[in-house]
Amino acid sequence: MIARNRASLRMRTAIAVASTALLCATVAGCGATDDGADLVLEFPSWQADDASFSPWWHELIAEYERQHPGVDIDFYQVPFDSFVAQQTTRFAAGDPADIVHLPAANAVQFAARGWLAPIDDRLAGTDILQEWTPLQQQLSWEGKTYGVLLLGYGYALFYNEDLLAKAGVDVPTSPDELLAAARAVSALPRDSFGFGATTAQNPDNYTELTSFLVGNHASWSDSEGAITATTPEALTALGQYRDVLATAPRGIQSQQRNELFLNGQIGMLIDGPFLLSELDGARPEVKEHLKVAAPPFEVTPGGISNSLHVPADADPEVARAVWEFIELASEPRWQQRYTEVTSVPAPREGSVTEAALRATPELELFGELADNAVDIFPEAADLRRNYGRVGDIVASGAIRLIATSTPVAQVADGLQRDLEGVGDE
Repeated sequence: MIARNRASLRMRTAIAVASTALLCATVAGCGATDDGADLVLEFPSWQADDASFSPWWHELIAEYERQHPGVDIDFYQVPFDSFVAQQTTRFAAGDPADIVHLPAANAVQFAARGWLAPIDDRLAGTDILQEWTPLQQQLSWEGKTYGVLLLGYGYALFYNEDLLAKAGVDVPTSPDELLAAARAVSALPRDSFGFGATTAQNPDNYTELTSFLVGNHASWSDSEGAITATTPEALTALGQYRDVLATAPRGIQSQQRNELFLNGQIGMLIDGPFLLSELDGARPEVKEHLKVAAPPFEVTPGGISNSLHVPADADPEVARAVWEFIELASEPRWQQRYTEVTSVPAPREGSVTEAALRATPELELFGELADNAVDIFPEAADLRRNYGRVGDIVASGAIRLIATSTPVAQVADGLQRDLEGVGDE
């Protein structure tokens, strides 16, 4: 059996990779771990301390360890802002974690570098591909599947019905109505903002701006790989984004945006269903007015949140143990439990139970949005395998729209040029 020391695994997030690799190689021959486990699977995640998702993970891990005596899972927190960079460094150094948890939009980037194991043979013995959301297809690269999606969703409009009523506007159902409502709320005689968004440079700029593109039948590229940042539909979307975000507070990150919304100062924002759990933290006099509706676009933009993977070239025993963990997470009972605990629909068909709907009526809307969602992940192969670079380019373009008076067409030209250059890097 393979022995790992739990303490040494945690140290890997705090010291240099080269020194870490030497330490782990030294420790690996030291015998069983302190708690007697023969095999410890290292599992770093940004959700280990997340109030919405960590309870499900801890329940799942406890069940896995019960079913697999002698195997321990070392589940620990890594900050989201540095997560992808840290895992990239570790993979490049030949020191990946055992259970690979990734923001799903980055999965192809890792697969294209040969860092993830294809799992098609393992999937063939399951019903996952038949029962999963179509967004699972985003984890395929060059005809092979490299992971299992844990959350795919459509974006929703979260709004403060009290602020909209005071502004004399209805819940918007189109981009024009969204802009009119945002301006009306901003004009209220108090410190109110019509719309909430990430207005400091951040990876969230990509998701927020691209939601406007997809909502307007546009995208950054087409299925043939051509960059499409300057199409009439894209120009319309970029203009809408700039106009709506003119009503948003400046220089804030997503958490600050959420805090202002929960404090009753933001009229509307667009986000995934996972925001719903944060509404419980709103001020009591605000919470009763926070509602959710379909996004005000003709097309529902959607996203892929997070996914599980087996590292390439893993020891066969480790690879088998990791797959068995993924397979357990995919079972109907754990998919149903995911929906109950997180209040977002799991990707397996039938995971939204009647009990879950009674507890969280919004799940019906979230399920419909997920079923109809068009993913904001780029289609072009060069953009998919260089997603990190694409996110940086789009975030820079978003900030130009937010913080400068540069004409929309000029911003679009810059995005077109920079995205066309991604494949040459």
